[in-house]
Amino acid sequence: MEEMPTKRTDWKEFLSANDEEQLNALLHRISKYRGAYKNADDVRKAQLWVACLDLFKQNVALHKRLSFVEDVLTTIYDKYKAKDEKRLELIKAMEQF
Repeated sequence: MEEMPTKRTDWKEFLSANDEEQLNALLHRISKYRGAYKNADDVRKAQLWVACLDLFKQNVALHKRLSFVEDVLTTIYDKYKAKDEKRLELIKAMEQF
């Protein structure tokens, strides 16, 4: 039995336009590591690892920003809570007077 030649299709054709745009942006971002992955024995695998590295770095940066925003919001909440507690103490004191 003879094997039928398989028709190769570009898997990216099945992505939405938005996903393809994001993939291209990722490929553009990792191009700064081209010197590293072009010297690898398996360029495709190295490219994937570099993409993982880039996404990891983005994730760390987002966690830092989120932590900062959480700290700011916690500080604001604590200040309002303290004000509210003082207001309630004042009301209690006035009621007892």
